[in-house]
Amino acid sequence: ACYMEEMHNVELVEGDEGRMCVNTEWGAFGASGELDEFLLEYDRVVDETSLNPGQQLYEKIIGGKYMGEIVRLVLLKLVDENLLFNGEASEKLKTRGTFETRFMSQIESDSDDRKQIYNILSAFELLPSRTDCEIVRRVCESVSTRAAQMCSAGLAGVINRMRESRSQDTLKITVGVDGSVYKLHPRWGPQRRPRRSLHPPSPDPPVTPRSLPSFKDHFHATVRQLTPGCDITFIQSEEGSGRGAALISAVACKMACMMGQ
Repeated sequence: ACYMEEMHNVELVEGDEGRMCVNTEWGAFGASGELDEFLLEYDRVVDETSLNPGQQLYEKIIGGKYMGEIVRLVLLKLVDENLLFNGEASEKLKTRGTFETRFMSQIESDSDDRKQIYNILSAFELLPSRTDCEIVRRVCESVSTRAAQMCSAGLAGVINRMRESRSQDTLKITVGVDGSVYKLHPRWGPQRRPRRSLHPPSPDPPVTPRSLPSFKDHFHATVRQLTPGCDITFIQSEEGSGRGAALISAVACKMACMMGQ
């Protein structure tokens, strides 16, 4: 995450006028124990089995790269406690990295018949009951909601700092957000499907899918809850990394030309 900091707060650069863009590199937050009280046993397993144990802890809590693995570990815990799949896990479910984050979105957006959940779990060589499907859906919802709220806490901290450093009672700000989980994590409620019948159709109106809170919804709501005194507009950033690099290059070239003159 990047934000504009007041120059008088930037100790490594001379000058107090204007502002500077600061890259927080917040994925590394937690290396000194700041997140210890929030880490669950599943987070610790993800960290210990990663390529960089003890590093990028915040990223491992909120990142789409890790959310599916957290769900897999929770499911295995429930199996061990005989609360899921009759206490039996398949070898595929026991294999690290097999439960991809994209499955979470598909599971959470499934209709009332739970066919999509059943098909995903069947691909893991499991024979889930309807109750199993519901438990898996709730696990996915819990993990994605926690990720959204933890991510929003980080952003809220940055926004509150900006308001305080500018000594403003109210801060009006626009936040550009990128990322596949933010953009592609929908959630829809149960849908009643029409059934063939010899009887006249029911006069009751059909039930259409209803939108349930998505990752984006939880993220927006929690940020606003944690930032009183701030008027926040969220926009979806497209190709942020590429355009950002191009913009920085253009500014660097312009400054080099000015210094050359």
